Parts: sequence; C-alpha cells; structure tokens
Amino acid sequence: MASWQEGLSQAWKNDISFLQLVSDLSGIAIALWVAGEGEAGARWASCSCDAHPCFARPALRTTLEEHCCGGMPSIYLENNLVFYGVMPIGTFALAIGPATFSAVPRDSIGADPAGLPLDPVVPLARADLDTVGKYMKLIYHHFMGTAVSCEEIPVTAEMLEHWEPAGALEEYQLDQSEHDRDHQDGRNYEQELLRAVEQGDTDLLKELMNRPAPQFDQIGALSEEKSKENEYLAVSLITLVTRAAVAGGAPAETAHQLGDVYLKRLGKAVLRGEPPTFLSFSAILAFTEMVRRTREEKSERSCVEACKAYIEKHLRHNLEVGEIAPAIGISRSYLSRIFHQTEGITIQQFIQRERCHHAARMLLYSNYPISQIAQYFGFSSQSYFGVCFQHWYGVSPNAYRQAGQQNSAHP
Repeated sequence: MASWQEGLSQAWKNDISFLQLVSDLSGIAIALWVAGEGEAGARWASCSCDAHPCFARPALRTTLEEHCCGGMPSIYLENNLVFYGVMPIGTFALAIGPATFSAVPRDSIGADPAGLPLDPVVPLARADLDTVGKYMKLIYHHFMGTAVSCEEIPVTAEMLEHWEPAGALEEYQLDQSEHDRDHQDGRNYEQELLRAVEQGDTDLLKELMNRPAPQFDQIGALSEEKSKENEYLAVSLITLVTRAAVAGGAPAETAHQLGDVYLKRLGKAVLRGEPPTFLSFSAILAFTEMVRRTREEKSERSCVEACKAYIEKHLRHNLEVGEIAPAIGISRSYLSRIFHQTEGITIQQFIQRERCHHAARMLLYSNYPISQIAQYFGFSSQSYFGVCFQHWYGVSPNAYRQAGQQNSAHP
C-alpha cells in the first residue's frame, strides 16, 4: 500500500489527507480503491485496509462498485442495520461507512448473524442518512468542484421493503430539500469567494470580507459540535481555495504545498483549542495574493517578451527606446521598470548588447569591414562600436575577428 501512495502527486496526497481528516472528524470509516481491479488494484482506507469490509468482503466491494454507476453519489443499504455512502471518483470508487442508524440498539448489532463488520479496528459509526448525506456532499464537492443536493442522492437496497426504520428515507429527503434551499445564500457566497481567489481579485475579496458572512447553517451542518463544525468547514475551505488558485493560474505544486502547510497549521491550532476562523481567512488571502502575483508576473513577462520581439525586428534601424512602449501599448516608465527587474539591465543596454552579439557573428563569418558592420547595426561611428564591443566582449572588434580566424585555421 505504501508504494503506490509514494508515487502519488502532491494533489492526490492532499486528497488522501483530506479524506483521513473527514473520517477522523466524522468518526465514519472511508475506503478508496481502483474500481474493477479486485485485490490487485491500489486501495486505501482511513482505518486498517485489510479489516475494512470493502476489502475484507470482495462481494460487498463488487456490489458497491455497481452502485457507483452514473457518476453521482448514492447510499446503499446493506441490510436493515448497516448502510454505506458510495460515489465514483474517476477510476476510483469511494465508500463512506459502514454506518448504522442511531436508533439501533448496540445489542442488536452485536447479535446480528449476517456478518456485520464488527472488527474493532473499523468503527461502525452511529449516524443517520442525513449526516452521511452531508458528508457525501462535501466529499463530492471536494473532488468534483460542483454542488449536489441530497435530493439527487438515491437510496438503494437489495430488499428496500424490509428496511425497518420506516419513514426515515422520506423524512431525510424532505428535510434535505428544505435544507438545500436554505443554503443557497451560503453557496452564492462561496462561489463569489472562490471566484475572487481564482481571479486574484483582492478588491473583491476585501468587499466580501466586509459583508456579513453567511451563518454555518446556511453553508451546511456537518457536525452537532460547534468546534468540530468550524474545523470541518476550515478544512473544506482550504481545500477549495487551493483548487481555485490552481484554476486561476498559480503553479499547481506550489499551491498544493501551501494548502498542505495550512492544513497542518489547522491541525496544530485545533490541538491548542484555537478557533480556525483566523487561519481560514489567512489562507484565503494568501491564495488570492498568490494568484494575483502569478498573473502580474505573467503579464510582466509578456510585456518584456513583446519588447524583446520589437527590438529584434528593428535592431538594424535607428531604434529609440521611447518608441517601444507606445508600440506595444504600455507606459514607458512601467516598461523600463519591469524590463530592468526581469533582465537585470536597461532596455538601452539590451539593445546595445544584442547589436554587438549580431555584429560578432558577422565579424567571424564575413569579410565585411568593421566600419560597415558598425554602420549596419546602427552604431554612430566605428570608434563608438569599438567601445561598446569592448564592454560586452572584453576585446576590440578587430582582436575578436583575428582570434576567430586563428581558431578556425587551427581546429
């Protein structure tokens, strides 16, 4: 198991860390495996891999894979006590569970002879459909980048008519229908926030932060404990803004490394009993600024390359530095500043260096007089050409030509 995880990209490692944290916070086991490859395929579980029912019972794994069809999450009722949330993630299948209904007495679980997963390494979490559905929505949003309502999550079973918690499904779907409508404001806020990060728009971000933020119940109730709720939302937020930054053009590896740093800081903050709110806002600001800087640097590089291309095209003409900026559509002072920051020399020095570079080739591979070469590349005189050439090459044009001829005569 360790070998295939070592070959994962940083993004996938962060995803595995995210799933582990979801499992730790929810108390529900999570399993991930390559669908259709049986025992030979890569697999991962938040608990002991071998002990998880998905891997200990191949028939169950096959059944769950069959319920991954259609690209959407679903809930599978294994029997009248135990159920799983399942969803496809690319070539992988993901299961959250096993879970059992909160109202089921522990004695009835222990007495069930149907091979229930009672291995102490694998937690059989007490949860209802509502809770598991919310975690599935979060995981689906994490991997797919789109929201799914609980109305879109079907509940299936081998023998649904024998499911004893009567009316729970109807109550679950009705509750989630109201729940999803109430959360629209929270979703809109989230979308605007991610758009600000993706565009590197610090002004929009400041505007959003000055607005009253939606309450947690508008975003989604993920836990009955407020501290766990805050932590869970912070994990989700850091993951989402990491992806938004990559979508906005930030270097993927750098963005995922920064996301990993913030997730580790979050873990330490929780252990110290500190609220994660400040850390969440810090992450949002950091990723927005990363995208802004990346876009600014790309814009600056584009301007510098446009300047170089213009110089190359007009190198033999009477080229003036002042004509370049208007020709490529930016201000002269801005061009001068970013060119010097990028290249380490001024535009005039670059022009002079490029002219000397081209002149050096003519000195080596032609018999044109030095005076004619100097005139050809726009130098005001042969003596001025000599001064410039000496500056860049350390020798006079004549000495450079003679050294080149001697080297060609004696290979």
